[in-house]
Amino acid sequence: MKRPERLAFLLMGLVTASARLSHAADEPPPPGWYSTSGLSFVMAAGNSRASTLGAKAEVKRLWPRATLTLAGSAVRADANDPPRRAVGSAGDFQIETGPRVPKAARYNAGAAFDQRVTDRFGWTVGAEFERDRFSGLKGRTLGLAGLSYLLANRKEFVLKTGLGATLTHQSEIVDDPLTRNTFAGLRLSADAERKLGANSTYVGGLAVDESVQDTDDLRVRFGNALAVSMNKRLALQVGVLLLYDHQPSLVELALFDTGGTATGLSVATGAATLDTTFTVSVVVSFAPRSATP
Repeated sequence: MKRPERLAFLLMGLVTASARLSHAADEPPPPGWYSTSGLSFVMAAGNSRASTLGAKAEVKRLWPRATLTLAGSAVRADANDPPRRAVGSAGDFQIETGPRVPKAARYNAGAAFDQRVTDRFGWTVGAEFERDRFSGLKGRTLGLAGLSYLLANRKEFVLKTGLGATLTHQSEIVDDPLTRNTFAGLRLSADAERKLGANSTYVGGLAVDESVQDTDDLRVRFGNALAVSMNKRLALQVGVLLLYDHQPSLVELALFDTGGTATGLSVATGAATLDTTFTVSVVVSFAPRSATP
C-alpha cells in the first residue's frame, strides 16, 4: 500500500475513533485575543564560551466559529571556535578566543485560519516558512488548504485532526538535481491538548507531509510540551521537538584524511534525517479578562 493511501486510512481510523470520544462539547472560550510567548537562554563563559537562545510566540484571535493563528519560533546557538587558542611562538604567545561562529540556527513562522462549519467539522487554510541552514535548507515555503475534524472538544481534553493539500517550494544550500524544489503534497495532522491536574497542561502536535510526486519525500514534525503554571500569567515549560526528513537536503562537509588532517576539500552528502530540540523556557500568557488562563 502506498503512503498516501496509508495516510487516508489512518485519518479514517481517527474519525471512526471519534465515536468513542464523543462527549458534549464544553462552552467555547470567549472571543478575543490570546497570546503565549516563551524565552530560554543559556550562556557559558570562561574556559568555554557559548550561548543558546530560544524564543517562541503564538497569537490567536478567536471568534465564535473561527480562529486566526500566528506563530513563530527561533533557536540559535553560537560558540567561540576554538574556545581558547595560543597565538605567537612556543616561548612568546598570547591567549585569545577563537572567532564567534553559529553552531545551530533554525527559524520558522506560520499563519493559519480555521473556520468551523459544524461543531466538529471545518476547513483550514494556512502558510508556513522554515529556514535551517545546518540541515541544508535555505528556505521552505508551504501553502495548505484542507479539512479539520474535532474528535474531542472538552475543557480537559481537545483533539483535532486534519487532512489537507499542500504546495511546497524550497531553496537548498547545495542544489540536488535529483529532487524537486516545487511540489504538491498531502498533510495529515493531529493536535492535542490535555489538562493534567489544576496547574499542568500537555500540548502535542503531529504533522506528516508527503509529496505526491515523489513518495520518498516524507517529512514528520512531532512537537511535545508540558507546562506547569506558576501563576495566572507565568508558566515553566519543557518541550521536545522531533523533525524527521526521509529525503534530507544536501550539505557540504569538510574532508579530512584517515589521519585526521584537513585536506582543504569539501564533499556534498545528505544531512541527518532526524533533528531533536529540547527546550526549557518561561512562558507568558495573556487572555481576555473573562477567560480563565
